[in-house]
Amino acid sequence: MSKLNFIEINRQALHHNVSQFRKVLKKVKLMVVVKANAYGHGALAVTASIESTVDFFGTAYGDEALALREFGIKKPILVLNYYDAGQIASLVAKNISLVVYDIWQAKAISKAAKKQKKKARVHVKVGTGLSRLGVLARDATGFVKEVRSLPHVQVEGLFSHFAASEDDPEYTKTQLRHFKDIVADLENQGLKIPLKHIACTASALAFPESHFDMARIGIGIYGMKSYKSLKTKINLKPVLGWKAKILAVRELPKGAFVGYGRTYQTTRATKLAILPVGYYEGYDRGFSNNSTVLVGGQRCPVRGRIYMNLMSVDVTEANNVKAGDEAVLMGKQGKEEITADELGKKIGTINYEITTRINPIIPRIII
Repeated sequence: MSKLNFIEINRQALHHNVSQFRKVLKKVKLMVVVKANAYGHGALAVTASIESTVDFFGTAYGDEALALREFGIKKPILVLNYYDAGQIASLVAKNISLVVYDIWQAKAISKAAKKQKKKARVHVKVGTGLSRLGVLARDATGFVKEVRSLPHVQVEGLFSHFAASEDDPEYTKTQLRHFKDIVADLENQGLKIPLKHIACTASALAFPESHFDMARIGIGIYGMKSYKSLKTKINLKPVLGWKAKILAVRELPKGAFVGYGRTYQTTRATKLAILPVGYYEGYDRGFSNNSTVLVGGQRCPVRGRIYMNLMSVDVTEANNVKAGDEAVLMGKQGKEEITADELGKKIGTINYEITTRINPIIPRIII
């Protein structure tokens, strides 16, 4: 895709956010979660920019982890959710740590590691209240023992995931208690695990007791917040800017219809800018007649329906707009700013759904 439509990743903001979490976590290891193309920011761009400043990277599945290794990332990587059985040998060969929550996974990993004459590292995932992936809490100790008995597997980590750390402190405390009980039961039987982790962005800030040996920070690294009710203060900076070049400016008379379905009709003589962004690129169709774009430092309303690859913006109030001028769909221009939070509220979703929906084919440029 040409640079008519591109994402800018602010390296300084990214490093600033890492340093902010380093201050919070102190000596605890920092895993940066780069699943879903680094929450839409571009996993390769993000990991290359901060590799020297973090301890671990986390991906959702095996393909993501292998892509990072192929790109040249050398820091430890943990696959947090799943991988195909056919990928195990490659993942082990690339020294990628793997989640296990079923014994077939651990046995297959041990078999692959044996063929490669090495020990593979695994992290046992336990369920403490999310009811998703993970060994049941009552089975955790026995499961860890069984995995540890495999000759070519090293249990490097034990982890769980909070269900509501953003808005339900009591339930979070209950999950944390369950996790602590599992850790205590293992340690009472002489089973010490090097990396215990359960903290995410919100819990790392609100519950210091959740830090353990490592914290998994996702959304916060990108300068966005996943929490509304928490009063924890942290100075984060948005990392992503989404920009596009205006393709054309059309002058329409009063009463002209705009777009499919004629959902907007001009109420005056109107200047309409056409941008090379549509729902295929990740700009939601819900923004039809329901959002603004920055042009010339001014908020300009979206008119008509979002097309598959195009959109229309009313630039009547902006000065001397012409083809080739820059429009900002997300980020700052002049004194104005459009955030992922703002866009999410317009269509009833969360900020990181907005960013993860941005099509990976759009160039990510480090600035």
